[in-house]
Amino acid sequence: MKIETTTITRLRDALLQSGRRPSTVMSSAYETLTREGMLSPEEMAALNRIDPLAETMFLMMAADGVVSDVEREAVRGAIRGLTDNLIRTGTINVMIENYAKQLEASSRDERLHEIAETLAEDKEEAEGAFALAAAIALADDEVAEEENALINQVADWFGISEERSSAILDQLEDDRET
Repeated sequence: MKIETTTITRLRDALLQSGRRPSTVMSSAYETLTREGMLSPEEMAALNRIDPLAETMFLMMAADGVVSDVEREAVRGAIRGLTDNLIRTGTINVMIENYAKQLEASSRDERLHEIAETLAEDKEEAEGAFALAAAIALADDEVAEEENALINQVADWFGISEERSSAILDQLEDDRET
């Protein structure tokens, strides 16, 4: 499946721009608060809402075994966008650390299975996770074989047919042209 469409590239660029912007509060306090489970109710609700999408992006980021700064910036930008800037950089750093630990403790397939079960009842969320994963695959300007294989696996595990996954990417391309 071709994920290097102009629209996915534009999405990637928007995520990178948002992810490179520093948080309004630069403090390790958010890392500590996140680790201790002491975020505000609004932050916890936002974190829980976007968690499956964020972990899907993390799995794409880690697919080729190299987690680059530019991929981290793209994930950070996506999380900021998905939460209307409610989730801070420190919290995002802890999220990524937690996803790495979960991946270390189990396989990528196990993680995808769990995420797929979470997203099974919401096709729009599954399709959103798919589109975001495609953008993360392009974050470092090249799509590794492992990343291409993973985007196909994500579509399959999330119940997105090949026709629908192609349509999502085509629709994003059409949206760019309008």
